[in-house]
Amino acid sequence: MNPGQQMEFHASCGHLISAPADRAGQDARCPHCHQVVRVPQADVPYASPVPLPVPAGATEPVALTALYVTALIGGLLGAGLIYMVMFNEFSESELVTITPLWFFPVVFGLYGFVSQRLLRRIASGRAGTLGEAARMTIDVAGPWAALVLFPFLVLKWRSSLLVSLAAALFWAVLLWLFFTAVFPSL
Repeated sequence: MNPGQQMEFHASCGHLISAPADRAGQDARCPHCHQVVRVPQADVPYASPVPLPVPAGATEPVALTALYVTALIGGLLGAGLIYMVMFNEFSESELVTITPLWFFPVVFGLYGFVSQRLLRRIASGRAGTLGEAARMTIDVAGPWAALVLFPFLVLKWRSSLLVSLAAALFWAVLLWLFFTAVFPSL
């Protein structure tokens, strides 16, 4: 390799990182997980990127990504409209009643994106299950991420649509419990 060339390799966290070819055999810090990893030697076969076969049906349709974007933007716009423009027009009970109208699209969109990313880890061979892919993220992001990624730790499905619907249902129950405990009279 020429001195100015970059080589790509996977860090222990699974992220694809690059380093100058002249750093082969030396330590480098992963910019994602901040762990020190050894830059592989240029003559080692596994150090060069090898395209992994993607199983049939492993890629999600673009329409699902568009659905997640639309739900997320619609939910955020709805929340902005309710709480920044029309807030004084609603009573407390009306605010509680309309919360699901913006909350669930936001949750559905976010979990759709996250599940697509986790499923890509499975398709690329960096994780075997959805729970394993979620644990990789928790290892990088910290233990608080487990609160948000909890549905991924227990679900076994390989469909971002099913996973995001189940996560939205999970948060629906938590939202109902919150409103029942905090606003029982509403």
